[in-house]
Amino acid sequence: MAYPAGLITQRSQVRILLPLQNVLLSQLVEKFPHKEKVAGSNPVEDTKILFNMKVEDLQELIKSELKEFFKTNEYSLKDELILENEIILSELLDPEDSYEYEGSKGLYYYKDANDVTFFVRLTFQPLSEPYFELKTGWLNKQGKPQYEPSTPPLSPDSSVIDLDKRSNTLAKIYRDEILPFFKQQPLSDKMVIKPISASRSRFSRMLISKFTPKAEFNIDLEKLIVYKK
Repeated sequence: MAYPAGLITQRSQVRILLPLQNVLLSQLVEKFPHKEKVAGSNPVEDTKILFNMKVEDLQELIKSELKEFFKTNEYSLKDELILENEIILSELLDPEDSYEYEGSKGLYYYKDANDVTFFVRLTFQPLSEPYFELKTGWLNKQGKPQYEPSTPPLSPDSSVIDLDKRSNTLAKIYRDEILPFFKQQPLSDKMVIKPISASRSRFSRMLISKFTPKAEFNIDLEKLIVYKK
């Protein structure tokens, strides 16, 4: 499955991905209520301390995962930035902060702030061992689906903040629509996510891990497979 923040060229990727980390990290302030206090008695200062703790934890996680990733993958700036953003987006996933969507039976549509239509679909693969594949993409000007690049060419109205809400929408559709439909259908007990590159698999792994009920499904996080029990 293509990462929700994919872009057109390596140059444009670097240009937009570089500021994304700071933008998304700043949203941590809104993710944690001011009433959640640390040790002191000043609510404002306590919130600042809590925010700094959360940011530092996330930065350490990024540093650690990047180190592990490039032990087995050739280094590239593009992959480093993509993986950083995958970590941030997946750690901050909030399905309740999402766009409105519509659809049924494994196919769902939503529009982002730039009026671009995106879709999430569960595609049936009728092979000798049938399975479903979860895919995301967007509709081009001709109304045809596109999977790569996973977002349309940038415009002056584009914002890195939109990436967060698109990711949240994907999480909500996966949790509230895809999994119930997959559980009820009789065609296959297997659902697969296939990222387009190794650096883009982190988001899918966290999506499965965070929102798949373990009592109802078995999961293989290495292969990004969900099985009905």
